[in-house]
Amino acid sequence: MEKQEEKTYPKHERVPVKRLVSKRDIGIEAFELADGNLMMEATFMDPYHLLRLNLIINPATKTIVHARSEFTNHPHGACPLAELKAKQLIGLKIERGIAKLVLQKIGGSEGCVHLRELAMDTINFAATTLIGYDEGFGLMSRDFNLLEESKRMELSQHLLKGSCHIYK
Repeated sequence: MEKQEEKTYPKHERVPVKRLVSKRDIGIEAFELADGNLMMEATFMDPYHLLRLNLIINPATKTIVHARSEFTNHPHGACPLAELKAKQLIGLKIERGIAKLVLQKIGGSEGCVHLRELAMDTINFAATTLIGYDEGFGLMSRDFNLLEESKRMELSQHLLKGSCHIYK
């Protein structure tokens, strides 16, 4: 029987020996409500936390009209005091500059870094869901996604300018 040769990798490609020590999951779902609003349900989970965030957004104005969080699992007894911070997102408009406002309202020493992270991920996904809405395509429209790439670029360029190397 022939001896199988062990594959060697260049030093910069070597796979390190590893041991999983923890995991963090953030899951976000987007729903269109009967009244036409967009509802975002988000969950943040790691070994110490289970946080939920619910946002309702008026797609015509891109304004958060409802916000609620729940700290189901948390490492400190005082953590749930930050749940009420989510309500401070009500009235914010999903547009450039919202990240700074979210940090001011629910981050920092009076807030919760994990709620802020969850809120920003949720708002970013909501912004993606709203692309094409103003042009009459609806929420996360399949019709918009089926357009030629150049047409999608034309319609979304003003919304995504400076957000990545495609829209620089």
